[in-house]
Amino acid sequence: MKWTLFIQQKTKVAMLLFCIMLFAILTSVIGGRNLDNINYSVKSIYNDRLIPATDLYYISDNLHSKKALLESALNNSENVTATHQQLKYINASISKLITQFEGTYLVKSEPEFIDQLKHNNKLLTVAEASIIRLLAANQHAEAHAVYDQNVLNTHKNSITLLSKLINIQSAVGKDLIKQSAFNASSFNLLSTLQILVSVIIGMLIIKLVIASKLNNTVYKKYNMN
Repeated sequence: MKWTLFIQQKTKVAMLLFCIMLFAILTSVIGGRNLDNINYSVKSIYNDRLIPATDLYYISDNLHSKKALLESALNNSENVTATHQQLKYINASISKLITQFEGTYLVKSEPEFIDQLKHNNKLLTVAEASIIRLLAANQHAEAHAVYDQNVLNTHKNSITLLSKLINIQSAVGKDLIKQSAFNASSFNLLSTLQILVSVIIGMLIIKLVIASKLNNTVYKKYNMN
């Protein structure tokens, strides 16, 4: 009877220890995934939202610079060659920034806006070349007409597209922050549960050990009698 009771108590303790081990493994796996998700969200906020938002700002700045150069050339066509070189440099910069943006993670509506922006940039490049050519030929009225008809609306449309893309960066960034906060809360909850379960099972093990000693004492007294 003594050995039977001893084995029963040992089995209960072993089962409780197994439960602790199993729960620890489970929380470790889930917690590891939560940490991976947090790490991904932080990297994505920086690489896919913050840097692209900066690129979009520079694209917008370049578009305004081109517009200012064209207006200056239309009012004073003495430095048309220099203006042409500056426009070429700015267009190359814009193309590079758009390519960098395309290399990041894009959500559903972004590729469409990027395609429209690239199309607008091509239209602006063609219009700019026409204006430079007309100014070089002293055809100022025609150059002004191209600017009014082809540059102004396309420029405005491009700025609108950039605003939409910037709003997307903000919205997606907020979603990633919320996801990170949720993962962090889940990790903290799992850690708290792990401690709580370990304490409860530890108390049960102590209770079983004490009960086992009491039963052994009673059994010895019974044999002595």
